[in-house]
Amino acid sequence: MTTRFRLPSFFFIIFTTMMTPFSVLADGEPICIIKPDVNLRKGPGSDYGITWSVPIFMPLLKVERKGKWIRVRDLDGDMHWVHSSSVSHRTSCVVVKTKTARLRQEAGRNPPNAELSSVDRYTPFRKIDRDGEWVKVRDEFKGTYWVHENNIWIPMARSKVAF
Repeated sequence: MTTRFRLPSFFFIIFTTMMTPFSVLADGEPICIIKPDVNLRKGPGSDYGITWSVPIFMPLLKVERKGKWIRVRDLDGDMHWVHSSSVSHRTSCVVVKTKTARLRQEAGRNPPNAELSSVDRYTPFRKIDRDGEWVKVRDEFKGTYWVHENNIWIPMARSKVAF
């Protein structure tokens, strides 16, 4: 049995797909804590309880804004509020998402460990550079290291397309 290709049906499918309304929904904008020891809160104001006290360079995803307060999502998907003066979208930050992460002196599979050889989950860094699967980071004491991308959460703006 042979199947015939019907040109009018093909054009109908393409035309229908192109004319279907769709929207792009943002999943969040990456932001970074730029002050030491910032309190994240349950709501948009200093009267709300503290949910987490985070160090400088902690990355978050901006979900919404209410006045000077920003609703954010952390690497675990938990929601918090932070004052806008404590964050920046110009600084790129990462955080360790695995139980521990080995830090290296240079990028690659077999370079020597850095002087600070490993760090625990939730250790934040400022992102400095990238070389393939390796990310160069700086800690709050200005120490620089290389860490494999599988060990860190790098928040990125993602878009969802809905038809």
